[in-house]
Amino acid sequence: MFNSGADSVSNIHRRWSLTRLNPSSYKISYIMSLLSATILIIIFHIYYAKIDQINLAISLPLGITALTSANFLDFFALHGTPINKISKVLHVSAFANLLWVSTVSLGIASDALFSKTGSSVNYVIEGMLLVVGLRIGILTSVFGASLRRAIPVSFIQPLIFLFAIVNSFVFYYDALTYPIGFGFGFTLIMLAILWSIIADRAGRPVIKSTFRVLQAFLAAWTDNKADKMEEIAESRAQNRVIATFIIKFKRLNSKEISIILPDVHPGPFNPIGGSNLPYVLYELFSKNALIMHSVSDHSLNIPSKIEVERYVQTLSKAKLLEKSNVCTIPVQINIDKSVVTGIAFGNTAVVILSLASTGMEDVPENIRIDLDRYSSHLGFQHILVIDSHNAIGDYLKKNDRDNLVLAGKRCLEKLKNLQQHEFKIGFSNSEEILYNTNSMQDLGQSGLAALIIEIKGNQYVIGWADANNMKKGIRDHIISKLNNNGIQMIEVCTSDTHSTSGKRTRQGYYTLGNLSSPDKVAEMYFQISRKSIENADISTFELLSTESSIRVMGKNQFDDYSFALDKSMNITKIFLVITFALFVIMLIVTQ
Repeated sequence: MFNSGADSVSNIHRRWSLTRLNPSSYKISYIMSLLSATILIIIFHIYYAKIDQINLAISLPLGITALTSANFLDFFALHGTPINKISKVLHVSAFANLLWVSTVSLGIASDALFSKTGSSVNYVIEGMLLVVGLRIGILTSVFGASLRRAIPVSFIQPLIFLFAIVNSFVFYYDALTYPIGFGFGFTLIMLAILWSIIADRAGRPVIKSTFRVLQAFLAAWTDNKADKMEEIAESRAQNRVIATFIIKFKRLNSKEISIILPDVHPGPFNPIGGSNLPYVLYELFSKNALIMHSVSDHSLNIPSKIEVERYVQTLSKAKLLEKSNVCTIPVQINIDKSVVTGIAFGNTAVVILSLASTGMEDVPENIRIDLDRYSSHLGFQHILVIDSHNAIGDYLKKNDRDNLVLAGKRCLEKLKNLQQHEFKIGFSNSEEILYNTNSMQDLGQSGLAALIIEIKGNQYVIGWADANNMKKGIRDHIISKLNNNGIQMIEVCTSDTHSTSGKRTRQGYYTLGNLSSPDKVAEMYFQISRKSIENADISTFELLSTESSIRVMGKNQFDDYSFALDKSMNITKIFLVITFALFVIMLIVTQ
């Protein structure tokens, strides 16, 4: 069992790559299936049956037609299972037929290598029954079929295809007369059945069915069906009191602008729970807001849409903590790779943490605790610690953590001793300058925005993106481009939205800059920043806070998923080794 939620989430992310082991579309799967079947038909007719070209010309279309029909029979036979789509049926068919033709081809190679005489039909039978075993494993784990249903359904397609391409009495007589193929084949099927039972129970006693979690995950991830995964996540969620800070900039002649810092984490993944929380809050505050990433991790994910609604309703009860009409100029402290940017409004300090040069994952809570204590020691009444989340990387090492804390403390010390002045606030988002960000798959629905703080005629810009982190180097590229064009951008932050997940990448999502051109993003920020400077207006500062009693996923839930996943993977490795050893023996001894 893992000792921290961070380690568990990292482990689950590491295992995520296994879910990408399938073709990118059903068309590719169908082509793979047809090509494998065609090769199998040709091999059979040339190597085994030695039938003339006319019979081969008849068998090819007959076999392809039978295979295509069998795919639809599979689809109807699996009706009502949690994950049943014709595209997934075709994926299974592709892998199965590829395995079948590989078995027969390796059997032929084995005959040549060991100088066996004759051409054994057992390789065809062994390949077919190995395919049945594979189908049993997939139908139970991915599709969610019971073993009583999966076993007979797994025989449908292989048998239909076999009967379509083999109409030789001699073939069936030889197969029954020398049943070594059936012996090995049914042993492989028994291994598949045993694996299905043991792997499904890998997470017990905490997780009763590992396969049920897998199926719920796939339904949400690939089909946007959230109900099953939310049901599982919510059933194991914990009650927690969540704080949310709201900064309101009330401008003299313009719309109110807000900065929202919720102590919940966007996630776990689209479309589950609070994955799109930044956009929900962005809309709630009339699209005139920056939704910042707090110092929070995946244990603070909201598990369901119902809990998101409960959370949002509590924000209307926020209480006023402080008012001010003055602030300091921004302060930026660099220590090694760590960058801390701060500004004080009255007795409230706002600090933004970044490790942009090397990247980092979620900032751990102990950093916020250290800075909170130190700010109180200096005399600040409130502190808002923002995780910029602006360069993808690993979890913080001790040295980086210590440098961030030290930089944060020095930033607070400097802020405390600075004079405060009246200020102006400006704001603009990508909608206002008619940028269509809907086609940008590395951005969420809120797009881009910029907040400008003007103090004594000097403008300082904070950029914001509704994105799940940023590609390393993009943050520095944007700031450099804008500074070279006369706009002083001091930091760029992301919301860490998880609404953009569900992509075929190693992480399962695109960071900002994975797809969008860095120059294009910088140009958009330039235009947005100019617009925000134009609408800057005299402003006052209000800090509000609310506490919400809601259910969050909690650390243990990710620990349990990680434990079940690791145990299931270890079981799978053992069965794969046994199956491979049996497969090699089968190729050697089959006559």
